[in-house]
Amino acid sequence: MQPGKVYIVGAGPGHPELLTIKAAELLKAVDVVIYDRLIQEEVLALAKPSAERLYMGKPVGRHDSGQDEINELMVRKAREGKSVARLKGGDPFLFGRGGEEAEYLAEHGVPFEVIPGVSSALAAPLCAGIAVTHREASSCVSIATGHEAREDVSHLDWPALARMDTLVFLMGVKNAGKIAAKLMENGKSPDTPAAMIQQAFWHDENVVVATLATIEEAVEKAQVKPPATLVVGPVVNLRERIGFSQRELRRRADGSSRFEPAPPPDQLIRLALAGMGSQALGFALEAGLFNRLEEVTPLDSLAADLGLEFEALEDILQALVGMGLVEKRNGAYRNLDIASRYLCEASPQSLCPALLYFSKQSGSWAGLARYAAEGRRDFLAPGNDTPLQSMSESLARFAAPAVLDKLSLAEAGTVLLLGSGANSFGGAIAERWPSVTTQVVNPFAGTGLGIRRLLPKAPSGEGWGAVVLSAMLASCDRGQVQRILEEAAEILKPQGTIVLYDAFLPISALPPLEVALGTLARHVWRGGCRTWSIGRLQDALVQLGFQDMRMETLPAGTVLVWAQKS
Repeated sequence: MQPGKVYIVGAGPGHPELLTIKAAELLKAVDVVIYDRLIQEEVLALAKPSAERLYMGKPVGRHDSGQDEINELMVRKAREGKSVARLKGGDPFLFGRGGEEAEYLAEHGVPFEVIPGVSSALAAPLCAGIAVTHREASSCVSIATGHEAREDVSHLDWPALARMDTLVFLMGVKNAGKIAAKLMENGKSPDTPAAMIQQAFWHDENVVVATLATIEEAVEKAQVKPPATLVVGPVVNLRERIGFSQRELRRRADGSSRFEPAPPPDQLIRLALAGMGSQALGFALEAGLFNRLEEVTPLDSLAADLGLEFEALEDILQALVGMGLVEKRNGAYRNLDIASRYLCEASPQSLCPALLYFSKQSGSWAGLARYAAEGRRDFLAPGNDTPLQSMSESLARFAAPAVLDKLSLAEAGTVLLLGSGANSFGGAIAERWPSVTTQVVNPFAGTGLGIRRLLPKAPSGEGWGAVVLSAMLASCDRGQVQRILEEAAEILKPQGTIVLYDAFLPISALPPLEVALGTLARHVWRGGCRTWSIGRLQDALVQLGFQDMRMETLPAGTVLVWAQKS
């Protein structure tokens, strides 16, 4: 039997999109993946379903798998004629023992190839907004281990390291205090900026900034756990200027990607709403909607021709726009190519009978047809609103880290959190900014908002530093969103921040499908307010004296909007 081949593959700092193209392609093809604890599940998920996955992790302080065992395993699998990916975090030849493994394979006559990876020595500072070299701050960088094999013998030249502009220590969480002490003993100023970057490009990414004299205490207080990277030098201060770069790497929280191991949250919600999508398609086919949209048709004339309620039909058309079947042009609609070809009865390629048959197997659209004919009801508060509360809290827990990454509430002092999901935001704020006082109120609980005052004034009487509104649209009736915005403007102190996390429609004509279907389902079954667009929200905030409005699209069909009271 011909021996297989071993690929010693650098997996980068963790995120699958930071793999090299060759590494990603190899993972899809190999028979065996041998990996350690610094490999994210999304990376492993690139391997083909039949691949054998063998965990050989070695946590700090423990040795689940010895290096000899790993070496022997690589050779054994290769001699079975299998292709093997030895997957290692970062770059395999930078403190990764990849050189030792390559030597062993060479000694035993096993073909191998080394695939480089992005080292956390460079990726972690980059992740934190720290440029390790900079014309104004650093002309050289030194990379050192923070965890030598023997504590009683050091191969590091501490006097030389202390003279370096920028120092990067890998695996230095446990020894942060010792590293700082050694550098200060050899002439490094105690005031030298230092940062510990925890799990760069991972789900629990965190950055702790201090000085050389205080970094040990700061790391202990933040309870930093490996993997983490220590950066020492003036370049740490660059984080204040470039630490908020707009990262577009996708992870489980950021929508679909070819690197995803399974449907991401946006897609999962679309799948959960697929029944409504099938109902919208079935209703449109049965009503002959596509037959009337071969040319651009105004919404009012279309509603009159079909005998349907204007706003209800608009909701259905927005869902069809999100499904990519029709397009919207200045308040009018017309078919896209697929609708004209397969969804019109007169087309030679019409699939209407087949699609109607399949749609009916997915459920009835009687409720949707009634809604289209009668229009939207006032908000219907069910007797038990626990499912809505639980849904909102789960989305808030999911989104809180991404939301708080965009905000700066450390100086807010007091924060009022409103609506379903507010508890999750309150917990996340307390963890990130312990000095901030929060109060959670849910004016949407109960049978309705009524005429009572909804939002409490700040206990200090000076106004709230920030008001966070979560999941209003699912619980408000017509006019009530405007009322809540007005009360929020009244109780905020000058320069206070209003934060809104909800399923606002984007300005573009194409809303996310999960937003369009979710809005349609809410209006069919619960009534309530019209879905607000970003443009409408912006106009309302400007009229209430807010300025510097910002917007970020988040996963799960939600949008984050924040603005400052003038």
